[in-house]
Amino acid sequence: MEHGRQPDEPRGDAAPDVPPQLSALERALSQALDSVPRDQVVKCIVSVLPTSVFVEEGGRLHGGKVRKVSVSMPEELAEAVRARTGAGGFSRYVAEAVDREIRHDLLGELIEELEAEFGPVPPEVRAQTRREWPDYEEE
Repeated sequence: MEHGRQPDEPRGDAAPDVPPQLSALERALSQALDSVPRDQVVKCIVSVLPTSVFVEEGGRLHGGKVRKVSVSMPEELAEAVRARTGAGGFSRYVAEAVDREIRHDLLGELIEELEAEFGPVPPEVRAQTRREWPDYEEE
């Protein structure tokens, strides 16, 4: 955040053609990303965004052709998946897990880009936004 600028004020270097709603969203997202543990932010964001947000239309993860692949995993893990899914759901379960991991990786890359561009959020802003998080508990 620029020194002396309030959290809800537009950035001085914001592009003039950026709608104010998008600027506000960008600020809020940047603050949220830096104010709570990364894994908590990732889980919350990924849970509400469709994969199409992260993957170009030509590289869709679902809804297109399916390719059979061979995956090796520890026997105990395979048994745990089979116990949860039954006989017919193993592939779907694994595909959904891989889909979540890809979204997680892409979101991590986005966080790195935002931090590189805007820098870290000051500790006082982190504290303020942490208090506003829905499941905040006083330490």
